[in-house]
Amino acid sequence: MTSDYHHISVLGDEVIKYLQPQAGQNFIDCTLGGGGHTERILEETGPKGRVLAFELDQRAVEASRLRLKKYQNRLIIIQDSYVHLKEIAKRKDFKPIQGIVFDLGLSSDQLDRADRGFSFKDHGSLDMRFDEKSQTLKAEDIVLYWSKDDLLKIFREYGEVKQVERVAQGIVAWRETFLKQKQKKLKTSMFVSAILGILNIKESSLKRFRIHPATQIFQALRIAVNSELDNISKALPQAFDILEPGGRIAVISFHSLEDRIVKQYFKQMSLDCICPPESPICNCGNKPKVKIITKKSIKPSAQEISTNWRSRSAKLRVVEKIS
Repeated sequence: MTSDYHHISVLGDEVIKYLQPQAGQNFIDCTLGGGGHTERILEETGPKGRVLAFELDQRAVEASRLRLKKYQNRLIIIQDSYVHLKEIAKRKDFKPIQGIVFDLGLSSDQLDRADRGFSFKDHGSLDMRFDEKSQTLKAEDIVLYWSKDDLLKIFREYGEVKQVERVAQGIVAWRETFLKQKQKKLKTSMFVSAILGILNIKESSLKRFRIHPATQIFQALRIAVNSELDNISKALPQAFDILEPGGRIAVISFHSLEDRIVKQYFKQMSLDCICPPESPICNCGNKPKVKIITKKSIKPSAQEISTNWRSRSAKLRVVEKIS
């Protein structure tokens, strides 16, 4: 089932450089995927260091178990969301923890399999669930049944979609006709055609667009289906709580919404004073909780981008826990 699974982890050298794994240390990989980052960490922390890894996607879990078979005594794989990070680490008595990594991007396997519905270039069902067993909400459900106001909200907040009113209103009008046809499944290709029609864009003119007109709409749907922004907002404080002083958190994000959440959280945790701006003197008694290790986000090298084009939008940010 997993022999055809493929994914290349991004910024692998940089993750190791900034997490600084040492022999015998314990790490958490919140987004196991194909196991690339976990494998590198296990190599560096041998012979006794351990990794607790989270992954929702069943195909990724099975592929990583196979890939990392020789490390099975030092690896715990949990098929669950990293939003339960603190609870599961406690339940597994996994400590002390010297580092935690999040890679928030989609895997190539998810993007390239038409039946997952993540890519507008395919003809599979409009699904977009990371885990088809535990998650019930599909992108198709949002498109066909959510109210115009709810569509406006997710397209505006999660996709930063231009002409958002036109798009939401157009989808509501288009779906009335689609539902009357009583087709069993909404295919990605059908929905892309509908978007192009709503925006009055001909397929023959798509080459003039830097990014496909459906890109931000698909991003918004995927984020809504998988609660991505909520999950990272909930997980970062948990990561800080369970991390040992001196330990590091590394986060790789792929779009501005995720990166903004990570950047703001790290900045807030690094502040010396949190008094209101109008306060003449500091009386809050606050102390920085983390040290920002990467003053600017770390991006892939030109060489990495040349071998893995999908890495081009990745950004890595790292902090170290002070107390």
